[in-house]
Amino acid sequence: MKKLFLFALGGVLLVLTLSVAIAQEAQKVTIVLTNFKLDPSEITVKPGKVEFTLVNKGDIRHNLRLKMGDKDLKLNNQAKAGETVKTEVDLVAGEYDMSCSSTEGGGSHREKGMVGKLIVK
Repeated sequence: MKKLFLFALGGVLLVLTLSVAIAQEAQKVTIVLTNFKLDPSEITVKPGKVEFTLVNKGDIRHNLRLKMGDKDLKLNNQAKAGETVKTEVDLVAGEYDMSCSSTEGGGSHREKGMVGKLIVK
């Protein structure tokens, strides 16, 4: 009887552990950065953890900036030319402006059209 109880308890703990691991799995999004474009420029994800893979196919440094209203998510994701970087962020529902905040190569990348929209719902 005691062994059966321990076996059942172990099974419950395993299921709970797997449920937590699955619930915390980050959504994965890849964005290609070029001079001066985000591709895709519109992305929809669910609230929670999102892992962004940024592939810089441009010839200067780029990054991803996310902003919702006055809330600026300070992401550490500078990608040099030809480099791929990953960054993870926990997002709440809403619409975020995506842009590149770099000015490398002269001028604001945002003003040159390196913008997009992230919809979290």
